[in-house]
Amino acid sequence: MKKLLSVICLAVAVAFAGALAPATPAIAQEAQSLQDMEAAIEALLIANADDPDAFAAAVEAYVLAAANAELAAEAVISVLTNPKSDEARLALANNPALKTAGGMGLGAAIAQIGLTNPTVAANMQALVEASGDATLQAAVAAGHTERTASIQQQQLQASGDTADSVDSTPETPVSPN
Repeated sequence: MKKLLSVICLAVAVAFAGALAPATPAIAQEAQSLQDMEAAIEALLIANADDPDAFAAAVEAYVLAAANAELAAEAVISVLTNPKSDEARLALANNPALKTAGGMGLGAAIAQIGLTNPTVAANMQALVEASGDATLQAAVAAGHTERTASIQQQQLQASGDTADSVDSTPETPVSPN
């Protein structure tokens, strides 16, 4: 009986080990990708340490070009809230506007991604909220609002309507005179 129980336990252990083995490299690969993305974002931060607007544009472009936008957003949040390198920490300390600019770039990317993939955009926004960083949250919201307004303006222009061409005159007169 003991031998039978040992054989069953061994078979179950081998079955679970086989099921977990494929997941382990995927988890390690995702973690490596996050580390690579964090390093890339830190490099952008350091390269644009004196130009917050350029950093915002670089973050937006990076997130939009990423194969995994959610992971890229996680990397941006990580760098802006807890950078790994001394150079990135120094850049953020010397120019606090970089954090706001990075958040605005992320917010702009979330707005654009929301046009084609609202689920991913919502997940990215949830990551921002989960950061608990009020400065970052406000910057992302501002970037999102700004990009959304820009997108709406482009859509109006593409349809041939402009704010000037929209007639706000009521169809019926206000007074019977």
